[in-house]
Amino acid sequence: MSIASTFQGGTEFTAYAPGNGATLIRDLRQPVPRWNDLSSLANYPGKAVGVTVAPMGNSLRFTVLSSTGAIAATSCTVQPQPGTGGNPAWPKNCTGFVNHTPPY
Repeated sequence: MSIASTFQGGTEFTAYAPGNGATLIRDLRQPVPRWNDLSSLANYPGKAVGVTVAPMGNSLRFTVLSSTGAIAATSCTVQPQPGTGGNPAWPKNCTGFVNHTPPY
């Protein structure tokens, strides 16, 4: 299990890897669902046990660690609010995951 949070503008975002393989993002600006699952994105490493989040301009970068040691990252546009102003709703506002696993 892992949890991380950051502010982007005046909005707090929380990333949560509950240990069941999912990676959930909380966006309090949307009424339902407030938790959004990133595990449907391309190249998701699966079996997430850890997650970090960092602000990058109008986006957030999420890096996930899987139980097998795979590391992958995605970027999600959060300004404008997902689902408004031409920005697709969660998780389509995110890129596919990119592998960042180091060589063994």
